[in-house]
Amino acid sequence: MISLKGLFKRNTLNDQGARLSKIVTGHLVNSDEQCLVDFDGVSTISSLFFQDFIFPLVIEFSGETITNRLKLINLSDEHVAYYQLACEKSSDYLDRVAARQTRPFGDISDLTFELLIKARELSRRDPSSAQVIFGINNGMIMSFANMDIDQIRRVSSAGIICFEPRFTPEFAAKLAAMEASEIDAFLNVVGDLDIEGVYESEYH
Repeated sequence: MISLKGLFKRNTLNDQGARLSKIVTGHLVNSDEQCLVDFDGVSTISSLFFQDFIFPLVIEFSGETITNRLKLINLSDEHVAYYQLACEKSSDYLDRVAARQTRPFGDISDLTFELLIKARELSRRDPSSAQVIFGINNGMIMSFANMDIDQIRRVSSAGIICFEPRFTPEFAAKLAAMEASEIDAFLNVVGDLDIEGVYESEYH
C-alpha cells in the first residue's frame, strides 16, 4: 500500500502527481497484486495532481488494468471530484487522438492493439502463462515486455493480426457445440489432459 502522507510528508499535494504515477507504474509492471493508494491524512489536492497522476497510467495501461488493479482509498468528496475530472480529460484526449489517426484496418487494428496490451501485461507479470496463452516463445515474451505504448500502436496499425488460432479443427468444432457453462468446465481440465488433438502439431 502507498500512503501519500507517508510518501510526501505533507497534507497538501499539488505537483507530486507525476512522481506518484511513476511509482504506481512500477508496481503495476512488477507485481500482479492490486495497488492500493491511501489518501488518509491528505486534506488538499489540486486537480493538476490527479491529471499528472492518471494521464500517464491511461496512456501506458488499458482501462481494464487500471480499474481492476488500482484502488484509491480514503478519498474525500473533493478528491473524488478531481479524480473523475482527470479521468474524463484523459479519456477526451485519447478520443481526439484516435479521431485524428487514420486507421485503414479499423477493427483489426483495434483488436490487435488490445491483444498486444494483454500480451505485454502478461509477459511482464507471468511469462509462463503468456507462453501458453498466446503461444509465444521466450524471445517474443521479452520483446512484448519491453514494448512501450507507441510501439504497440505502430505494430497494430499495420493491420496484421499478431496471434492465430492454435486449436485443431476437431477441437474447435467440439467447443462450438458446447454451451458456455460447459466450455468453462471443460477448459478448466484441459490443462490436465494430454494436448494431443487439442493444438495443431507445431504448438505441441
